[in-house]
Formats: sequence, structure tokens, C-alpha cells
Amino acid sequence: MADSMETRRRLPLPVVMHAGTWLLICVGSLQAAAEGGTPALFWSSSPAAPNETVLLLGGGLSRVGAIDIRLLADDAVGVTDEDSSLWTSCPAVQPSESSVKFVVPRSLPMGVYVVRAPAGRDGAELLVNAADPWWLQADEGPLATHGGWIRIFGSCLDLGGGSDVVLRDATGVERKLIPTTRSRWELKIDVPSDLPAGRYEAIVSNGHGGAAASRSAGFIQVGPAPEWRREIFEVVPKPSGDGDQAVVVAALQRAARRGGGIVMLRRGVYDMQGPITIPPRTVLKGEDGDAVALQWPDFDTPPDTLITANDAALEDLSIYCRRHATVIGSDHTSQRFRMRRVRVRANAFFMQVAPGKTHRGRTAPREIGEGRVVRVVGKNFQITDCDLWGSGQVLAIDPHTFAGRTRPWFGLIAGNRIAYGYQGHLFENVDRLIFEDNEMVGMGSTAGGNGISTYWNNFSRNVFYARNHTHDIYGIDREALTLDGDGGAYFGKVTVEGDRLHLDGDPVFKDYAPTAHTDYRGGVVYVLDGTGAGQYRFVTGHRDREWVVDRSWDVPLDGTSLVSIVPFRGRSIFVENRIEDAGPLQLYGSAADVIVADNVTSRADGLLAWGLSQHGWGWHPVLRCQFINNTVTDGSGYGARVAGPASIGIATTGNDKVYAGPLARGVVIRGNALDDQAIIALDGTLTDAVVEGNSIEGAPQAIRIGADVTGAVVRNNTFKDVREPLTGAGAARIASPR
Repeated sequence: MADSMETRRRLPLPVVMHAGTWLLICVGSLQAAAEGGTPALFWSSSPAAPNETVLLLGGGLSRVGAIDIRLLADDAVGVTDEDSSLWTSCPAVQPSESSVKFVVPRSLPMGVYVVRAPAGRDGAELLVNAADPWWLQADEGPLATHGGWIRIFGSCLDLGGGSDVVLRDATGVERKLIPTTRSRWELKIDVPSDLPAGRYEAIVSNGHGGAAASRSAGFIQVGPAPEWRREIFEVVPKPSGDGDQAVVVAALQRAARRGGGIVMLRRGVYDMQGPITIPPRTVLKGEDGDAVALQWPDFDTPPDTLITANDAALEDLSIYCRRHATVIGSDHTSQRFRMRRVRVRANAFFMQVAPGKTHRGRTAPREIGEGRVVRVVGKNFQITDCDLWGSGQVLAIDPHTFAGRTRPWFGLIAGNRIAYGYQGHLFENVDRLIFEDNEMVGMGSTAGGNGISTYWNNFSRNVFYARNHTHDIYGIDREALTLDGDGGAYFGKVTVEGDRLHLDGDPVFKDYAPTAHTDYRGGVVYVLDGTGAGQYRFVTGHRDREWVVDRSWDVPLDGTSLVSIVPFRGRSIFVENRIEDAGPLQLYGSAADVIVADNVTSRADGLLAWGLSQHGWGWHPVLRCQFINNTVTDGSGYGARVAGPASIGIATTGNDKVYAGPLARGVVIRGNALDDQAIIALDGTLTDAVVEGNSIEGAPQAIRIGADVTGAVVRNNTFKDVREPLTGAGAARIASPR
């Protein structure tokens, strides 16, 4: 569950195992059982309501003819119940060695279900619709303060209003709290002021299934808020502007000598000449955000960073600059960065006509993407209610190089207006980031896409991306949002014992750097094909061919199992975003356990997922991703026709003689509405998909199934003004259970 990579076994730093050997053997009885066909289950598509299809992944499922299901009582303490009258038998749909599907009976109410495959007392059991928390974070990152908040993210966290969170301390004492915000994907609880300080485990219930379906979201520390000195150091601008830099720096230095405080800028314009540094535990604050401005001149060669703020804050002021590198920077040493109600106007192309051109004696930058407004690398950062305009890139949560154990964790970016000429945001190597209620607007024809990436690192994960409005993106690849970044360490077979793997060949490390990084902790081991397909584990350490993952395999691997070790861009949630006049929201490889729900796109390319090998560096699959209750409207809008109409689509590219197997597995497309040419498209080496309960209107074709797609269920979709509801070379192989 949450934080499993952090709380389980760690190896000696940096990635070197202690000298010596450890014996690696194939798993004995468990592996033999899997090979002999004994069923095992490790994942179900959830949430699933009555008369909806459930996709189960596991092992030894090819001979399953029926599946048992029963409702787990809302006061259940345990799962086991041998009363046969409580079970309903459902026909198995498309059973294979690694998957099987079935339809939840209409007669059952919504709730948490116990399923058994095959039917009967010897079947493997799994819960469907149980709360599944992925991560949690608090108002101070890993610390929840009295009067602050804790937020929990995942799947099936609420199924209709009955969810709660129990905080359990080290002695077992529990405190039940009712969320102030709750949905299927998130819960928010307020931290009571009388809650004793200490370490707590957060236990989540979605209101169904009782204690048997409650799950741990991980641990959180509760305590008082960090105390920064409140002493005020006043600054008044010089009437002429000459000397403003000196008075601001002097006040910052006084604050540093006193251990922090508030450097209060009184009304006026401050003519700055060079970079400044806000000392730790210090707030650089304007008396009025509209009436206080720091203004930098045009630089031929700008400083690396105009304002450096490690363990510091900016509030209620405006910043104006022209040629710039980074306007505001917080580096990897920072443990607390805050930026509130700050306006920035950063135009590296002031009075220019084109990159590299000279106008009135001033030569513009050669790169349209030159310059960043904010670059944050440290932990526990918040950027809220700001108005940010940048001619290049606005938000860079980006170490630029391999970050090792120093990563930008625990971030909140909320309520901002982000206008940009090149890129609104690039998030690299993030973990536990909330990006919500922001407006992202492209300014001009060069404004391109926004990314969550792993160009130089091993993961970007645990991102809650919600209620943002992205629009007017016409430049470069136009992605409203893309998960991007190639790279890899190994593809092939392994020998397994528990959580240890022995690679059959040497790892080969590749990424975008001339010399690729070789520390792969936090990367992911995907089982692409063969026994155990559909599982993944995080790398906790490695040396040469000997690798360790965060836990053993639910279905042990054997000589048929093919694994890919690559960066991870998954376990993230994209909900209630609005996208207009842009490219797609796309999961560009290495996306596992991703939710895309309740989004609305207009005149955009839709919602896409790609399993691929981009540069031949590694196999990046799409695994266990769900597209639920989205709306794709104005599907014939500008841009979509480059590759066909707008779509909710799954595609794979890059299969070759090295690997021709599935690059997408376990996908659900349910309850979506599409109009004006928009379609649902399944293409490439995709296996096990559910396309159900969607409505499609005004399209020549509605649902397209490619020739290489296997194991697709298509049912209960509705069509209006559609010439061909179902088309494609793979359409004849679908299942349509009642």
C-alpha cells in the first residue's frame, strides 16, 4: 500500500549490496502450484457497480468456468464465510492463464464484494471495491499540524458518503475522524487541536465491508506547526530607486542574524540590480501585492537565480523582469518552501520579434524555452494563489539530473494562474504532489505541452491532478498533459526467490543523459508477459545482476516470465480537469494504476494511453489504467485530425522481434460520453480491456478494435447518429456478456 517502497527493506547505499553471495533459486512449491494451475488473484478493476464487468488479474485462471461473488456485510470483521447461500455464481468471461472477467449480478446492492475464482471453496479470493489508499500527505508534507489537514488518495475511498478515517497511535488507541472532503479518489480530514502529538497509522474505510475491508493508508506524524520568528524588518524604497537593492539585502541580512523573521516591503517599486537570497525561516512579504513590486533590469547574461529561497517564503508582492534564467529558486537542501499570492511577469523576449533576432540594440534569446519562473527541487513546498506569467517555462519541479535520495517530495500547487509562452510545468522525479484548481493558459503560438516526467530519474508517482483548467495550447506537441521520459535498465528473464531477482543478463542503463545514471532504486520491475503478467514491484537495491524489490510476488515468476525494468510514472489520479483547444491528456508509457476520471475535453485530442518502446531503451507498458466518466466533446476540433478524430484511446508502438507481446494490459473505459466525431479506439498489443457503459454520438465509427487486441469485453454502450458502432480487424473477437 502507501509508501511500501519507503518502509520495506533497504539495501546499503548507494545501490551496492554487501560483498558475498546469496543463493538464488526458483520458488519451489508456490511456483509449482502456479504452474500446475492453482488459481491466484492479485488485482481487480474497481470501482464496479451491479451490472458492470469486473476484470481480475492473477495466475492459473485459464480453466475457470465460473466465479462466486457475495456482498461483504458492512459490519464484517473477517472475510471468511462458508454459508453457500450467500454466494452467487457468475459465468467466467474470456478466462486466460493471467485473467478472467465476470459481470456483477444486478441483484446485488453496491458495496464491497468477495469474489472467488473458480467458484467453490477452493477458489482464490479477492475483495472488489474495498478502500485502496495509495498515499497520504499533510499540510506540512510528512507532518500534520494541529488545525491542519491530512489528505489520502487512492481508489474506492468513498462509495456514497459513509467513509471515515481512524488514526491509531503506537499503543493501539484510536481516534475516528469524519472526512470534510470525500470522493472515490480522495479524502481530507481536519486534524483536531486536541489530538496528542505522535506517530499515527491512518486506517481508511469507505463505509462498506466493515473492518474486513478497511485498509491502512500508511503513517503520519502529528505535531505543532513549525514556528518561524515573527519579528518584522521594515524596508522602504528609495525615492530615486537608487540603492533599493542595498536596503532589501540589508534587511534580509538582519533577519538572518536574528534567526529569521518577516522582511516587510512597504508600498513602492524596488529597483533591483542583482540576485538576492532569502535566509532560512524568513518571509519576504509585501505590504500589498498590487502595490509592492521588485523590478529587475534587462540582463545580457542573467544570473542563475534572481531570488533564492531555501526554507523560506514569499508573499504578497509582484516581480517584474525581462531576460532571466530562473526567477525564484529553491534547491535540494530546502525542507520548507512557501510562495503565496505572488505575481510574476517574466518576459525574456521583451521588445523582440523572434529568437536570436536583434531589435533596437537588444538580441533575443535563441531558445524559445529559455528561462523559468519557479524552480523547486527540495521537499515540502507549496505554491498557492499566485499569478505567474513566463515567456519560457513557468514551473519546473525538476532536479535536471539524477536526484538519488534527494527528491522533490510533498508538494502542493493550488489556485494559481499559470500563463506561459513555452511550457506551463515540468514535474520530474516528484512524489506526493497535489496539483489542483489551477488555470494553465498558453500565450502565443509557441506554447506547448506540460509534463510529468522521468527523463533523468527513476520515478514520478503519487500525483493528484484535479480541477485544473488547461486551454489554448497550439505550440510544439500541444499536450495538455503527458507522462513522458524514456529509459531502462533491463529486459528479459529472471530467477526469483521471494523479493530477490537474478537477471539472466547484465543490466544496460539508458536515459537522456550522455552518461546514464546507474542507481535504479525506485524504478519498477514490470512483468510484461508469461507467468505473473500484470504485476509490478519497486526496486529497493541492486548490484550487477542481483536485484531486490519491495516485496515478493503474488504470482511467483518462472521461466516464461518476461520483465522490464524501467522508470515508473504511475499510481496517479487525474480527475475533474477541463481541457480546451489543446492536445491530449496522455499516459505515455510506464503508466500503472492510473485513474483518469470525470475530465472534460473540448476541441482537444482526447484522453490517450500509450504502451511503447520510445527509443529502444526499454519497454514501457500501460498497466491497470482506468478511464471513467469522462466527456470528450467537439471531437473534430483543431489538432485531432492529425492522427484521426479525438478519442479515448489505448495504443502501443515499438513491438519488434525482441518483444512482440502485450504492451498494454488491464484497461477499463467505462461511463464516458463522446460526441462530434470522437471515438473509442483500442489498438496495438493490448490484452484484457473492458469498454462498457459509454455513450457515443455523431461519429462515422464509434468503437474501433485493432487486429492485435485480445481479451476485450465491449458491452452496454449506447450510440446515436453513428454509422458503424463497432469496427476494426479485432472486432470479431470481442465478448459481450449479458
